[in-house]
Amino acid sequence: MEENYIRVGIFWAIPNREEGGWDFRMLQKSYPASAAEQLANPVGFIDYPYSHYDAWDDARHETEPEDCYFYPRGRILYDVKRKMHRIFADTCLSVSDLEDLMDFYDIEDMEVCRDEHYVSAYTNSPRPTARPKLSYHILRGKEKIGENLIEISYGETKILVELGKALDGGEELSDLEKTVLETKYDAVVVSHYHADHAGLIDKKQDCPVYIGAGARRILEAMSKFRGETLPQNIAAYRDGRSFRIGKIRVTPYLCDHSAFDSYMLLFEAGGKSILYTGDFRFHGRKTSDVLFARLPKRVDVLISEGTNLGSEKPCFSERELEERAVELIKNADGPVFILQSASNIDRLVSFYRAAKRCGRIFYEDLYTALLASAAGGSIPRPDVFEDVFAFTPRPVRGNRKDLFFEFEHKRGIGAIAKGRPFVMPVRPSMLGFLQKLCRKIAPSGALLIYSMWSGYREKDDVKEFLEEAQSLGLKERTLHTSGHASADDLMRLHKRVGADEYVIVHTAR
Repeated sequence: MEENYIRVGIFWAIPNREEGGWDFRMLQKSYPASAAEQLANPVGFIDYPYSHYDAWDDARHETEPEDCYFYPRGRILYDVKRKMHRIFADTCLSVSDLEDLMDFYDIEDMEVCRDEHYVSAYTNSPRPTARPKLSYHILRGKEKIGENLIEISYGETKILVELGKALDGGEELSDLEKTVLETKYDAVVVSHYHADHAGLIDKKQDCPVYIGAGARRILEAMSKFRGETLPQNIAAYRDGRSFRIGKIRVTPYLCDHSAFDSYMLLFEAGGKSILYTGDFRFHGRKTSDVLFARLPKRVDVLISEGTNLGSEKPCFSERELEERAVELIKNADGPVFILQSASNIDRLVSFYRAAKRCGRIFYEDLYTALLASAAGGSIPRPDVFEDVFAFTPRPVRGNRKDLFFEFEHKRGIGAIAKGRPFVMPVRPSMLGFLQKLCRKIAPSGALLIYSMWSGYREKDDVKEFLEEAQSLGLKERTLHTSGHASADDLMRLHKRVGADEYVIVHTAR
């Protein structure tokens, strides 16, 4: 027959911050039940043979607090006459808590008693609740290029990361977009101004919306061009300067992308960290060395863009692109037009530098000139650079006329046609202007450089522009490099921050 045992001892309870409730630690001794009578003290109890307080002091280094009265405590005795265990414990430990203790130590019978000697920092305090976890929820962005919508939360603090328009969504809002616009967040944090990341931020005015200071200037310029005012709740953060949203600390890190003033975003709370890369690359004009030196040594979760995973897309540097542009421009007998995004400031710099090296002047339409001026610094713009001129693709009135005449260096279509050889960024909306200009100049020898994502070729307005440019006699060449990291660089970043969890978004694979 199997021998039954009596277990006596002392215990203490440590709050479980992850799941709530308590974790118990116990020092115990076991005795055969058959020897209970001989082991009982004069009042009929079997007790733990060592001093409760001495044993606590010896063991407390394992649980960190210096004060042995910090955590709830108790002891387990055995009543020989009643043949049952008796538990004396701090009042903050409920009967159900102590039942968990009994189950863990395989004690079948007990009676709970209270003892005024057991007083701790938790006495008369509520039962500990689960410690909040820093967590994320990908609402949109997996298996899809762009359009990231990610929730970051910690306890009652809830942040929406990115708030962009669907690339193929048209003017109508999707059900998900309507939902996030109606959901209450403590703040929205945006990595950069591209429409698939920031296209809806003017519609979210019930909380602060944070974006980089330079990116905010770009958005202001876009609003001015439309004759609108940027909402007052759109606030600016700055590179490397942490700020708090509720209980979450946010630190932006400037990175390279085809959008000016783009950031990786680090979220920290409760001893955990999530690094969200936004869109980035290591082959632009900013080196990865500076970024790598500033990023944390490790993070718990890395949420990374993966646009170029499995792609053969060229990822040569902007400086290499500039060199190739110089060769194309040198060999062109006529004007050179660049089909590119007005907001791709790095590309604007590359083609301006190539134009300057080839002795050509550089033209920027009003919209492009406003964005370049908002970027400031060494960005080529007609309010500072003597070889950069602003023009308007069509007649302007009112607000746009005022904006145009603020630029010192500006020209009309007649002066452009008669002037020095030039390089001019254009967009599909400028097709009418291109047709008029080509009627004033001999387009033979003119060159059109396509410098955008190849997928845009399928859009109706781009198709029409390219077909008409060909009919006008413009030779077309493609010169583009990705605004997104190569697969090798994605792995370099993952290795650098040593993330326990690696999540890919912004990818069709």
